Formats: sequence, C-alpha cells, structure tokens
Amino acid sequence: MQSSDDNLLMAQRVGQLMERHAIPKSKQTGALAKTLGLSPAQAHRKMRGQSNWTYGELRDVAAAFNASITALLDPETSEHAQGVPALLDFGNHLVACQAWIGPEILTGQGSEYVAMSTAGSWRLYPTDMAPRGKKFVVELIEIRPKSLVPTRLTVAVVDDDGGSDAQGGLRTADTVCMYLNSKGYDARAFYSAAAFREALKQTVFDAYVVDWMLDHETAETALSEIRTSDNPDAPVFILTGQMQAGNVNESDIARAITAFDVDVLEKPARLPLLVAELNKRLAQR
Repeated sequence: MQSSDDNLLMAQRVGQLMERHAIPKSKQTGALAKTLGLSPAQAHRKMRGQSNWTYGELRDVAAAFNASITALLDPETSEHAQGVPALLDFGNHLVACQAWIGPEILTGQGSEYVAMSTAGSWRLYPTDMAPRGKKFVVELIEIRPKSLVPTRLTVAVVDDDGGSDAQGGLRTADTVCMYLNSKGYDARAFYSAAAFREALKQTVFDAYVVDWMLDHETAETALSEIRTSDNPDAPVFILTGQMQAGNVNESDIARAITAFDVDVLEKPARLPLLVAELNKRLAQR
C-alpha cells in the first residue's frame, strides 16, 4: 500500500514529465485523464496525490511521452541515462534533439552550448547566442536523423496537341505524364505556352518535355525562358512529329539544339526511350 507521500511524489514526477513535454499545469489533469482513460475527477485526485498509482499506470504515462518508467520511479538516474527532449536553437532554425543537462552554470564557467528552460521545455543555444536568463550546462546533445521520403523529380510536359484520344479527354501531354509518373517522376501537363510560362514563374522543374510547335509558333521563346529560370541547366527534350512531312524547318531545330542544349525526339515519342534519356541526363547533373 502506498503512503500519501509516495502518491504525491509520483504525482509531482508525472507533472514534471509533462512539463518537459510543454504541457502546462493547467492542462495536466486533462492529459492524464486522456492517457489513462480516467474521469476528470479521478485524474484530479491522482495529480493531487490523493489516489494510489499502479505500476501499470506509471508505465502507460511514461510510454505516452516516449520515456522509460524509470523517469518516474528514479528520475535522476533516468535523466542521466536517456536525456530529455529539447530544441537546439540556431537562430534561423530549430532542431529537435535529446539533451543531457547538467547543473546551473555559475559565473565564470564556460560551455559550448547552454540549456534554458522555457515554458516547461528545454531549449539549447550556442553560448554566444543565448538570451539572458538562468542557464544550465549541456553535457551531451543527440540528434537523430529523420527518415525522409525520397522526393520525386518534377517534369513539365508542354504539348498543345489533342492527341489520338483527345475526344476521350486524354491528350498527348496526359499520355506522356501518365507514363512518366508510373516510372517514379512527378510529371505535370501544360496544354499551352501561356499556361506553362505562368507555372515557370512559380515552380522549379527538374526537367522539361516540350512540343516544338506551341500555339502556332516554335518553342524557342519557352526554351529561352527555361534557360533563364531558377534551374537553367535542367534537361530539355523537344518533341516534333512534323519533320518527315517537311512542315518543320530543320535549321530552326538545329539552332535550338545549339543555343539551348536540348535533345530532340520524334513523335509519337517512344516513352521507354524518353525515360531512359531522362534518367541518364538527370544522373549526369
């Protein structure tokens, strides 16, 4: 059977654990009720030390805050063994970390980083960037890298051709995008030079697939804007289906190849070859 002193001590430690996770005292009763499935009255008695704490309850509270139960049963040992959640403040960005925090820093003591308690949580600063206030020694900082989902490379596909399935709503640009997306790219279709130019002002693309004839003019203006955009060295592939019919001036395309460093593919594009060329060009960057 626990004594009232033990109950109060456990309540204080639970409260301190919550404070380290930025839960103010005014909200701790509600947080405990939610964590343990208690009524507000039951949680209130727990937090005032008027009700016994079971091992299972302490274990569940610790688990809810990603802490070991020793953080409640033996907090001094636990804090030294596991550290506490903190934010490392570099001024222009914050980094989540675990920190092992020592005693208060006295006048004359030096430390590369210092810890300060702010609104119930710990914030770490390089010593020369720390604001005024009570500071503590930082014995160790642990930063664990997050698992990042690979970002898909973006490809702008610009083609105003209706395509063979235009009546069904599937245009040439849509067909190309569907295939590129199935191969891991984030391809986006544009059906006019104007729509593409507007998007180019706001979006940085990794590569471009552009029809040579856009809105009854060549793609040279669009190519010029690509080469002066935020990613001027991006691979560009020109599609044209009118060379064999003699409807395209080959000297114009040759000039574009030289001036804008583009590759030319005949339409209908052989999409596996397009992807292979895209992969190769992007890997060379």
